[in-house]
Amino acid sequence: MRLISVNVSLPGQTQNRGKSVTTGIFKEPVKDWIMLRSLNLEGDGQADLVGHGGIYKAAYAYSIENYD
Repeated sequence: MRLISVNVSLPGQTQNRGKSVTTGIFKEPVKDWIMLRSLNLEGDGQADLVGHGGIYKAAYAYSIENYD
């Protein structure tokens, strides 16, 4: 197994079906080392803290085979 990319972002506003929504989905790769903390990665945030983030969901890993 090899780590290819670590991506983070803070929540921001975007349009979805004509409505303004807050989301943290638009992650960008980081270039340097960052700290994995108990609630999330350094510099990362989640808009929906009920379904994302927290001590059991601080980071997710996805297989490269899921991407084209």
